[in-house]
Amino acid sequence: MKREHPGFTCRVEKGLLICRGLIQPTELNEVYHVRIEYRVGDPPKAWVEEPKLRRLDPDKRIPHTYLDDDGTERPCLYLPQTGEWSWEKKLALTFIPWLSLWLFFYESWLVTGEWQGGGVHPSPREPIVERPKPWSQNR
Repeated sequence: MKREHPGFTCRVEKGLLICRGLIQPTELNEVYHVRIEYRVGDPPKAWVEEPKLRRLDPDKRIPHTYLDDDGTERPCLYLPQTGEWSWEKKLALTFIPWLSLWLFFYESWLVTGEWQGGGVHPSPREPIVERPKPWSQNR
């Protein structure tokens, strides 16, 4: 993480990796304060801490987001159970670039009202958790 994204700071608390940093998809985009959390065996999750994500319509969710129990929307960055992301892949090389791309499409959506990033819109709650295979099955 330090090599790919030196502006990110990471720490581990009770087995949970928490990384925070700044992402600006392009020079024309906002600078976002983001947080990524990952625990081995669970899918990684990302939140945009500042500026807060906003809806175009208060009654409609932001496209490609999951809804946390507290009502917070967080980006959906990959399609679970397809192999796009797995515990063997590095967050720095997958999850952070995907978050940057998601933020680019989010800003485009704010202007056009259309999600141009493709993909499958997730259901409101978290998908089935992807569990890593035991080491012996990865050989």
